Amino acid sequence: MIKFLIRTRPKPQQRHRNRGRFQYDPSSKDKKDFLLQAKQYAPKIPTLRNIDLELTFCYKRPRSHYRSKNKKLILKEDSPLYKGSKADIDNLSKFYIDAMNKVFYKDDCQIVSLNANKVWGSEDCVYVKISYTKKYLNKKE
Repeated sequence: MIKFLIRTRPKPQQRHRNRGRFQYDPSSKDKKDFLLQAKQYAPKIPTLRNIDLELTFCYKRPRSHYRSKNKKLILKEDSPLYKGSKADIDNLSKFYIDAMNKVFYKDDCQIVSLNANKVWGSEDCVYVKISYTKKYLNKKE
């Protein structure tokens, strides 16, 4: 199992752009930046096993979620836990799945289970948990 936290604002995958006959990925620089921070947690060689991937995208709460009392930040009772606005969770997931491809796993087709959440928190960060799927569902291991 591999678990790590990267302190960065979650970024969605941007649509590929056409430049004449060439197509390019506008998110490639951001993917490289993420991978530079995440590489210390990567295995020496990409795994060939099927994996379960859990992604949690945490966004810093706005000031409107807090009530002020003697300069202390106290969370309002009705503040939401989940972030229900932009960016789309599928585009967020696609960005990080593509960024970790060929470094943490050989191909992203090895991901057999994906769990993704967008939540509010005290800071911007991305939490990644990669676990290896059991070989057989019917056998006890």
